[in-house]
Formats: sequence, C-alpha cells, structure tokens
Amino acid sequence: MAAGHRRTSMVFGALALLLTAAGSATTLTEHPRDTVCRVVRGTLVPLCNAAICNQGNITGDLSGRFTSKVTSIYPAGSGWIYTSWTRIDLGAGKGWIETDNDGVAPFDAKGGPDLSNGTEVLSISEASGDYQDYSGTVVLAGAHALGKPTAYVGHVCRHVAAH
Repeated sequence: MAAGHRRTSMVFGALALLLTAAGSATTLTEHPRDTVCRVVRGTLVPLCNAAICNQGNITGDLSGRFTSKVTSIYPAGSGWIYTSWTRIDLGAGKGWIETDNDGVAPFDAKGGPDLSNGTEVLSISEASGDYQDYSGTVVLAGAHALGKPTAYVGHVCRHVAAH
C-alpha cells in the first residue's frame, strides 16, 4: 500500500476513534447549557521505551507523573488497533486521573505496528481531587510508546448547577 494512502487511512481511523469517544461521552452532553469545558494541552514525556516501561512525566495543563499499560493490540484494516489505560498522578494533593484509551497505528515495513505514527484517544474514566467531577478526552499523536516526548491536546468538562 502506498505511504500516502496508509497515512490517509490512519488519519480517518484516528478521526473515527475521536468521534466514537465523543459520541460515548457521559451525560454531560445531555445538557450542554449546564456544562463547562476547557482545553488542556501539554507534553507526555516517557522515561523509557514502552517495551521496557510505560511511565514518565506529563507537563502542561495536566502535570505530574503517568503510568500506562497496553491491554490489547491486534491488526485490523489498514493498521493496528489497541486499547490501554493510563493513570496520571497530578501531585501536591491535586488528585489523579485514570483513562481508558483507544489507539491506532499504521503497519510498519514488517507488518507490525508503527508506533512512531500512533494516535491515541484517552477518555477520562475516573478522577479524584481537582478533576473529580470531570469527563473529557485527550489525544496523543506521536511516538510516546517509543520513549519520545509527544504533545497532547484535548478537553475536560464538568457539569455545573443550572441557574
């Protein structure tokens, strides 16, 4: 398959993941007038390659330490699909965030997952402290699984009392 076609397929796959994550949002979407959202962005900075460990630091709006684990991975269509979970410890009494993650990666030259071009959508499943009543998603696109710093962007939302 041509590299351009593979990249286009992966982009559409990533968009499909994001739309699926957005479509499965919690009850916050039932009353958008009572929901407050804000953008979060920063960088995931792994301490090592995922084959060795899945932990490191997270900087930006969500800052602290993270731990992650892949729970499934399999070839599908034009690449690989995987699931994982992440826990972010925000530090200094700010609490923690746990996410359920869906990712895609194109095939590499040998047919395995090309994790240098992976895209992952992290959906908040549980949180404490500063983010206890929040839902939201964060998207990573890059080589964090290979130990390289990777930018993230997303949104966090909370339901507020109606006026």
